[in-house]
Amino acid sequence: MDIRSTRLGHYWQNPSVKAVLLLSLVMILTTVIATTVVLLDLRQKELAHAKGEVLSLTGVLSEQTTRTFEGVALMLQGTRERISDTTGRHLDLDSVPVQLLLRTRTAGLPQVKSLLLLDRQGIVVNSSHGDPVAQLSENSSELLKRVDRSNDGIFITPPEKSQTDESWSFYAGLRILDDSGQLRGVLIASINVNYFESLYKSIVLDSVSRIQLFDHNGILLAGKPRDEGRFGQAIADTSALSRLNAFPEGQAVEIGEAADQDRWLVVYRKVAEFPLVISAAANEDEALTPWRRVMRPLASGAFAVVSFVLLVSILLVKNLVRESTLESALKEADDQLRHTVQSAKDAIVTANSEKRIVLFNRTAEQMFGLSAGVAIGSEIESLLRGVLRPPELMQISLFLKEAWQSPNTLGLLCIVRSADGKQEFPVELSLSTTRFRDEVLLTVIVRDLSERQRAERELLETNRQLQQLSASLQTVREEQRARISRELHDELGQLLTGIRMEVSWLGRHLPTGEQVLIDKIGSVKNQIDQTISSIRRISSELRPLVLDDLGFAAAATWYVDQFSERTGLPVDLVLPTVDPQRGDVVTTALFRIVQESLTNVARHAKATKVEVRLDFQKDVWALSVKDDGSGFVHDPRKLDDIGLIGMRERAQTLGGYFSVTTEPGSGTEIKVLIPAAKIQEEP
Repeated sequence: MDIRSTRLGHYWQNPSVKAVLLLSLVMILTTVIATTVVLLDLRQKELAHAKGEVLSLTGVLSEQTTRTFEGVALMLQGTRERISDTTGRHLDLDSVPVQLLLRTRTAGLPQVKSLLLLDRQGIVVNSSHGDPVAQLSENSSELLKRVDRSNDGIFITPPEKSQTDESWSFYAGLRILDDSGQLRGVLIASINVNYFESLYKSIVLDSVSRIQLFDHNGILLAGKPRDEGRFGQAIADTSALSRLNAFPEGQAVEIGEAADQDRWLVVYRKVAEFPLVISAAANEDEALTPWRRVMRPLASGAFAVVSFVLLVSILLVKNLVRESTLESALKEADDQLRHTVQSAKDAIVTANSEKRIVLFNRTAEQMFGLSAGVAIGSEIESLLRGVLRPPELMQISLFLKEAWQSPNTLGLLCIVRSADGKQEFPVELSLSTTRFRDEVLLTVIVRDLSERQRAERELLETNRQLQQLSASLQTVREEQRARISRELHDELGQLLTGIRMEVSWLGRHLPTGEQVLIDKIGSVKNQIDQTISSIRRISSELRPLVLDDLGFAAAATWYVDQFSERTGLPVDLVLPTVDPQRGDVVTTALFRIVQESLTNVARHAKATKVEVRLDFQKDVWALSVKDDGSGFVHDPRKLDDIGLIGMRERAQTLGGYFSVTTEPGSGTEIKVLIPAAKIQEEP
């Protein structure tokens, strides 16, 4: 900054240069200011036009959406009244008359895909299509929460994708109460997202490029352009929504937001009394397209004028500028080089062809315990003899004999001591010679390795402790799983078996005419049988008893059979003649890795066959799980795949090796190598 100020001051002393610079400055400022004022005025007019279009559109869309949802609200309220009147209260929610009522109510409403009835547990019991399913969706629990918060009004749920036709819908619902005021069920209307998006696509305006429909929490329900990846996410500006609630009904809030490095003019407007918000947005860049068409010729003309003025000025002061610029650049480069060398964290020492030190930076002063004033001018070889041990000094002396004659380099690790001999520390020493203006320069760079070696030791110790902690956690977790599994299987299973026997005895001793009680006894026995099966399944998932009782081969065979029966995938299981020691941590690790690998195959691979192979060679267990599925892009640096991380941690804790070989479309192979402590031959 000081150099530039001095340079301009030097130019300013010339009267001719002063006149040229002043005249050029006046002409350039006049041209730029006039052009800028005109362009800014035109720009504001274009933005005002875009703002007017967005405000008008939100009003129209708010009215249209209000009419659409008024039809849905009337249909829901009318249906609820019929179900809750004197006749409807005596009808079961899953009865045929109720189904006919649902089907009749949805007629003439293109925005409604179907009308559903849920019981108080969130299970679909009736539908206008006549095909109710066991569960509405994965969001049924969230839906019931919204029912509890809705009081007696309509609530809206986030959109979800249909598993049958892959279309998107969101739900509007009302709760149905019984005579005692308790929740009897929930009436749900499935709203077709395509209905709203078709409406939005029919709107073509120059400025408006985005239309979106949100619920009152800012969750995206529909939009143009369609963004399925963000359906069901809260993407609306929460501060704008909070301001919107403070305005009277129908009032809009406008904001400017930055998105994907673009500027947007966004307007939010409430949809009457419904928990909905309509939003329209104009991309500032697209809205200013007409303005840019005008701006380019104006800016080009102004640029041509400014360029001409600058060209004339440059030609007039060219010689003076060239000389001053070269001098200033040379001095600035020299200052930068000196600052860089002085601020370096490595010690840098440079000697000339006379073997005298000409550069000694601050780090060298601290490392060798010498000030630059004392070191500069002394012989470089004398300095090296004072800080190096004899073995390294001999090697460097041989290098210097040749280096003073021709450019050469040398690097080595050695111990350096300070000039007073009180401190010694490991360093990385680099020597190089170069020729500059027919003179040989020797540069010595010394890097202190003490801190790096200390950090490496601490890192190794930390990793060792983490591996020990991980191994302990795995052992404790497996012990807890085994204990809980046996208690579930032995104690709770026996209790339930006893209860079933008592219930069976009770059923056999009931009078013959008590058919209702006999049927109820049969239902209770079925529920007890299901509970016993669930306990056995949970016990097996926690810790298969066959793993501890019969060993890995039996446990793996049992689990593979269960997996094939459950998923329909054929699994080729290949086992060695020897079996890992029962109850050993290696046995547990191998089984858990097989279990997690097959779980991943069932969830993600879309495979048609799987091969599980276990080999034992040279005291090492080699496990491979390979499928012919879709594969994926594997990045070991990502931490979002907990299953792979857990398998890798199990293998590394036991001193083993874990690898994943996969790519999209080519299947996946998991390989694990774990050293075995003990081997038990199969009988």
